[in-house]
Amino acid sequence: MKKPIICATVAILILIAGIALVYAGNPPAPPQNQPPQKITLTDQQKQDLAPLYSQMLETKKQIIQKYVEFGYLTQEQADQRIARMTERMNRMQEHGLMMGGDFGGKGRGHHGHGQQPPCPPPADK
Repeated sequence: MKKPIICATVAILILIAGIALVYAGNPPAPPQNQPPQKITLTDQQKQDLAPLYSQMLETKKQIIQKYVEFGYLTQEQADQRIARMTERMNRMQEHGLMMGGDFGGKGRGHHGHGQQPPCPPPADK
């Protein structure tokens, strides 16, 4: 009668020890809501990034104009979006090209407060 109880106790202790070893080897992940590290770019890095951001802005403007051509946006909507993008680019340059949700700064993030919703589908003509 004692032998099954002892075997069950030993099995439970081995199981507990195995679980403890598994968790001891994998430290818990840091919380996801920690603030990002402060990153500072050198002047050379800023000079390297500036023309790329300018190209990106011009490409996005061209894409928006294509949407106007396709009837997906009105020219007024396009002008508003281009003005917001240009304003954001100016702020990024003032803050050393490190501003916005995509760049480790304090942007509003995707679908955050003040973010424009996606474009509605064009009305059937």
